[in-house]
Amino acid sequence: MQNYGFRPGKRTHDAVKQAQGYIQEGFRWDVDMELAKFFDRVNHDMFMARVSRKVADKRVLELMRTYLNGGVMANGVFEKTGEGTP
Repeated sequence: MQNYGFRPGKRTHDAVKQAQGYIQEGFRWDVDMELAKFFDRVNHDMFMARVSRKVADKRVLELMRTYLNGGVMANGVFEKTGEGTP
């Protein structure tokens, strides 16, 4: 499957044509998903709650939380991170 989202020379019509081709080949499902920005939107509290179900070591969890909240440098300026993963 090719990616048609925001790609030079690709259009929505190209994606539809490709999906129709799959139908003609006998496929019943065409699944499309975009993961590119998924990790930019991860909720820290939900993420840590799920990790803590498997990780019992509080030091590891604390280190992970510190890493998540560490912030980023964008154009030479520090920005806090309230969501997303580095």
